[in-house]
Amino acid sequence: MTFTQAPHRPSAVGVHGMVATSSPLAALAGLRALERGGNACDAALAAAGVLAVVEPNQCGPGGDLFAIVVRDGEEPVGLNASGRSPMQPGDQLPEEFGPRSVTVPGCVSGWHELAGRFSRLGVEAALAPAIETARRGFAVPPKEAALWQEAWADLEGDAASTFELRGTFRNPAMAETLELAAAGSFYEGPIAEAIAAVSWLSLDDLAAHRPEWVTPLRFAYGGHTLLELPPNGQGSIAGWALESLRSPEPADQIAALEAAYARGYATIGDTAYVCAADGEGMAVSLIQSVYYGFGSRALVPGKGFTLQNRGAGFVLEPGHPNTFAPGKRPFHTIIPAALLGGDDRWKAVLGVTGGQFQPQGHVQVVCNLVDRGMDPQAALDAPRFWLEDDGMVWLEPPLAHLADALDRRAEVLDIEDEFGNGYVIARGDDGLLWGGSEPRRDGVALGL
Repeated sequence: MTFTQAPHRPSAVGVHGMVATSSPLAALAGLRALERGGNACDAALAAAGVLAVVEPNQCGPGGDLFAIVVRDGEEPVGLNASGRSPMQPGDQLPEEFGPRSVTVPGCVSGWHELAGRFSRLGVEAALAPAIETARRGFAVPPKEAALWQEAWADLEGDAASTFELRGTFRNPAMAETLELAAAGSFYEGPIAEAIAAVSWLSLDDLAAHRPEWVTPLRFAYGGHTLLELPPNGQGSIAGWALESLRSPEPADQIAALEAAYARGYATIGDTAYVCAADGEGMAVSLIQSVYYGFGSRALVPGKGFTLQNRGAGFVLEPGHPNTFAPGKRPFHTIIPAALLGGDDRWKAVLGVTGGQFQPQGHVQVVCNLVDRGMDPQAALDAPRFWLEDDGMVWLEPPLAHLADALDRRAEVLDIEDEFGNGYVIARGDDGLLWGGSEPRRDGVALGL
């Protein structure tokens, strides 16, 4: 990202609701759900459905989903809608791409589970804008188009033909898939049969899939409580880093994250994010993903989507918590988050996509919100660092002065795609909603 001296873009503001995500079309669908009398869950689901259509390289019916729901007067709840490896793989082992990289896609079950527990309008209403968008067609904005094209270069055959960008993009097969998914026909019937035909999953693997409601983990920081989901995700890494943080200075953040990553990868077994809030005390932090660009690169024939490659997240080291086994969930990178205030009411919902970078994004954004008192947009606009596995640190250009000040190798990297993709909705003491969207992507925050 080339940083400029342009005036700061203010946060969006709303009274009755807010949606923030990486696609303006998805954000608009969420806002319209609120206008129709829906709540934050309806808005999040409507946006998530459109994201599956307009960002198929990053998410879709073939991927997984995680969410945190916070509502005044109730305990926060989390949803783990991630899938498992085949129950009977024989002597086959997972691969990085292709049929044996596929785990059961949990996203559609997550949509239904959230709708069944929290929605007012229902899953069919939530997916209607996505179905219309897939049939009518849409223009892909420039930053998403660059990511799409980069991932598309690795596709072959029918997958390459299906997702080739030619002006207005239409995906009528996806529209039909979403209609079946909304009606409850995904894990059995023609879609399940098509998934089994192009992967090592069986019809029994798909029929047996169930999402799981979980209790979010709580981490204290700066008079606030950070909510993260328990494993198989990496949310604990962000929480451990914040709990051990000596100060919000970058050097201390880096040291705390390094220790938290080491702890996490020893003990814990591309992506789209949306957050939504209504004026009645509910907020949703939702993330869904097919992992790498277009996931496994395996197209489900005639259905308009590819399957995730989360099987690549397994390791083959015996005794490791994340070692491959039949019917097992792999270690996951995607993590939604929420922030509670001292009164235990929700203060913010947030997420920063970007693979293993996500805990770093959470820590940096939370420090900006809590320690530096930034509004959501400023917290996302602020320059970031990126800690590599080998201890090296990449810096965005405004942090160049840290290159010689850290106790490790550090270099400036002016590539906006490498520092995450974040969205935040915060709630003030007066009940007003403030939203921020990632300046490194095409997204937007819209208030009602």
